[in-house]
Formats: sequence, C-alpha cells, structure tokens
Amino acid sequence: MDLVREQGLRALSMRSLAERLGATPMAVYKHVANRDELALRVVEEIFATLALPEDRLEPLAWLRELARRVRVLGLANRGVMDFLLEEGPIAGATLVILDRTVRKLHDAGVPWKEAGALHNTFFSWLAGAVRRQEQWDARGSDAPALFQRFFEAAAALPPGAFPGIAHTLPHMRATSIEAEFEASLKFMLEGIQRRIEASRGR
Repeated sequence: MDLVREQGLRALSMRSLAERLGATPMAVYKHVANRDELALRVVEEIFATLALPEDRLEPLAWLRELARRVRVLGLANRGVMDFLLEEGPIAGATLVILDRTVRKLHDAGVPWKEAGALHNTFFSWLAGAVRRQEQWDARGSDAPALFQRFFEAAAALPPGAFPGIAHTLPHMRATSIEAEFEASLKFMLEGIQRRIEASRGR
C-alpha cells in the first residue's frame, strides 16, 4: 500500500515489492501467486479502509458522501480506479460498496435491474473523474496550464459560427478541478433523483 501511494498501482510489481522488503522476487512468490493477485490484494486492503456513509442518510446524500470519499481514496492511491475500470469491483471491499449502493437505490424504489445499471453508470463516471484528475496532478510544474491549447483553439473560432463555444468558454476557463467535480456530481445525482421519482410513480 505504501508503494501504491508513492508510485501508483501500475508501478507495483513483485520485484518492486521485493526490493522494498529487502527480499528476492522468488521469496514474494512464496506468498503471492503473481502480480495480478498482488494487485487484487492491495486494492482489497485500500478499499477496506473506506468508511461507508451512515446508512440513515437519504439515497442522494449517501451517494454524494460516498463519491467524495471514494475520490479522496482514489487520488491518494493512483491507479486503483484504472484497476476497477478494467477488472470491475472484484475485490471484496468493492463488492460491499456495489451491494450497499444497489440496495440503497432499491430501497428508494428503483427496481433491482435499474439499480444495478445506475450503480455502474455512477461509478464509471466517478472512476473517470478521479482518473482524469490523477493525470492532471501528475503534470510537472513546468507543464502548460490545463487545457491551454484547447482554450487557444476555441478562442480563435469565429463566435458567430460556434455560438455554443463562445458562450461557454468564459465559464470553462473559470472552473477549477474541484468545482468541475462538484458540478458533475450534482448532475449525476439529479439524474438519479429523476429515476427514483419515476420509479416511485409507476
């Protein structure tokens, strides 16, 4: 877990772990079958540290708090969201999150099948948002400002031909990573609220 916090999950290998332990890679293989098992065990331990929100919270408040906690965990452990996007929630602790999320939505009136689909959509967005910030955070201090080339290209467009860009560009420039996350989280939760209301109206 220390290695993942320092270097990211993709850099974790049997060799890097052995070097940290002052052992040989073959010694590590006596305890872990391969790198895939090692990564799974680490992801399990990382997500086991996540405290789920209090169950008394309403579904949207519960999801909002869960998203914020998962984001903090993901940013502190680079690469774990890539693992979840590629492998799915196969670690025990991530399966608990899936189960609790689906049950929370179902208890709010959403059918099981749709609750599962909402979970998948919500966590795919969340993993992507965390992954995107990881890439931003990894940029060197001498790197150009975020989206500088996009802003330059968009500003050069004739406003009459691209009115959507012309109207939204000033707002895009002013948005911070934190504000963008909170805005997109709000959009996700509003969509889920509409699905809950539609399910209750059936």
